[in-house]
Amino acid sequence: MIPQSTQQVIRQSDFYLEADYFYVVQALRVGTPHLHRLLCHDEKETTVITTEALLDDLDIIARNKEQWCLFVINCANPFYCVGFLTAISTAMTKAGLDILLTSTFSRDLVFVPKQHSNQAAVVLQQLGFRQQNACSRG
Repeated sequence: MIPQSTQQVIRQSDFYLEADYFYVVQALRVGTPHLHRLLCHDEKETTVITTEALLDDLDIIARNKEQWCLFVINCANPFYCVGFLTAISTAMTKAGLDILLTSTFSRDLVFVPKQHSNQAAVVLQQLGFRQQNACSRG
């Protein structure tokens, strides 16, 4: 069960859909790391989430075939909201949506396969998030 305080934070939070489509890549080398949307490196691998335009900046070992859409969630009370990510992931799971979920210092990032972006937006709205004006795709 999601705490009432978390439900209140969700109602005060908003989201928007990034204009670009993203790819998830396992890379041997990243030419210019700061150009990419997300980079994670550990002892096993380097994973990069990037746009098609920036794939040439990578020495690619493997690439997920899907194009992913990115929902950026602006949490009204970052760091101190028990169950916030659980609410999102549970609702997406109940809707049958595959997601990649990660957090930055002040935002939560929800990647969904391109073909499910409309459904994911509805799920976030049903949770109580407010949607900002949609970005146009080029």
